[in-house]
Amino acid sequence: MPQDNRGRRQGGPCAHGFTLIEMLVALAIVGILAAIAVSAYDDSSARAQRQAATACLGQLAVDLERERAATLAYPASGLPAVACVSDSADHYRITGEISAEAFRLIAQPLGRQARADSACNCQLSLDHTGHKGTAPGDPGCAADARVAACW
Repeated sequence: MPQDNRGRRQGGPCAHGFTLIEMLVALAIVGILAAIAVSAYDDSSARAQRQAATACLGQLAVDLERERAATLAYPASGLPAVACVSDSADHYRITGEISAEAFRLIAQPLGRQARADSACNCQLSLDHTGHKGTAPGDPGCAADARVAACW
């Protein structure tokens, strides 16, 4: 009985596997998908770190207001000891300008966060009136729409 050789590659019955072209195409597809995934991860991570910094500013403001309610003045000793300040230290420098009657908290993006967060590479600020904005002297971030996107 003759064998049916239609659809079989040359090289006999043991010719199975991938050609070099097929392997290069598969590698190119995997490379493109990996590049897209890494970019999406970086964007997501930058947004998450920004949200953590804004939450930290809010937590610091609550602690400062609690101190003012108890003593009728904001603490002269500086920022309250809150864990989120040290947790954010790799991505944001959180500082504050505090007097007895007012405060302004600032979160400044650092290093990779400043480069990765292209949507909002701004110094975020929160003051004693609850006004959310950007730090003074940060003209690239002064637009209200940009501030709203950052917060």
